[in-house]
Amino acid sequence: MILIPGTRRAGKGIVPSHLASWAAVGLVLVAQALVSAQAPSAAPGSAPDVYSNTVRYARGQSVQPVFEGWSRNPDGSFDMWFGYLNRNYEERLNVRVGSDNGFNGEDMGQPEFFEPRRQQFAFKINVPSTFPKDRDLVWTVKANGVTLRAYGSLWPVWEIDQHTISANRGSRTAVDFDEPPNEAPRVVDAPQGATTEVGKALTLAVSIADDGNPKPRADRGARVAGIKRPPTAPDELPLNQSLRVSWIQWRGPGIAVFDPRVVRVAEGRATTKVTFDKPGVYVLRGFAEDASIHTPFDVRVTVVAPTNQNEYASAQLK
Repeated sequence: MILIPGTRRAGKGIVPSHLASWAAVGLVLVAQALVSAQAPSAAPGSAPDVYSNTVRYARGQSVQPVFEGWSRNPDGSFDMWFGYLNRNYEERLNVRVGSDNGFNGEDMGQPEFFEPRRQQFAFKINVPSTFPKDRDLVWTVKANGVTLRAYGSLWPVWEIDQHTISANRGSRTAVDFDEPPNEAPRVVDAPQGATTEVGKALTLAVSIADDGNPKPRADRGARVAGIKRPPTAPDELPLNQSLRVSWIQWRGPGIAVFDPRVVRVAEGRATTKVTFDKPGVYVLRGFAEDASIHTPFDVRVTVVAPTNQNEYASAQLK
């Protein structure tokens, strides 16, 4: 949910958010009644005809593209942020750029791999200061036979800033009274133009610069990042493990596997390994994260078939 106060877009007009909320509740109740009265029961072992948000679907469901909002840049241009909801709990969908995944079929840097569930503020599209206020950027995604769209615009109600992003991403939204503002981490150095073979682990080392905020708190940063405290660490040692790098596959013909996928930044660097199951050109997206704010960056990797063809055949069978 985007935390934007005030109003919501509704057709060609604008309605107060509290009225929109009550209207939405009414529509949900009516829809549930209609579904209960009209929808036939699914046969045992088959997928239901009507999607239910009370059922955890492992696969076979759609992807809802999401417009998160727009933010201002110092040069007068704007960033339009997008994310998505993959309604599957297990299925990672690969939808190539084109008529089934594009902005009017165009490549605007959107992902081709869709991780399960909600991915917020996954990428942004920069538009000039002259971008028409009444024009929409429409992202279309067709997955598992269902076509859905997100409509991005520069309507004032959709303006966001770093605080909005931080609040929506949901960790460390409150600060101490004497704590300075937390700035997004900067990617100082990341591998570019890397080449590796199928089945061989490629080391990804990234240098990150940070302002040191929020101040380290014992254990708190580890809980936020989902990383356990090392058993040998003394209790009084503050662990700023909220500063980390997270990896996902953005594009590519095969599957990229990270080990680990989330890496703590230690002495300004975060290192992980990645392997690939097929040759081709891949794009990996990293997120330099500090509590609830992040800086996305991409790494392009060319994967070639191994010189040992037996190794390649073995990798294909896995």
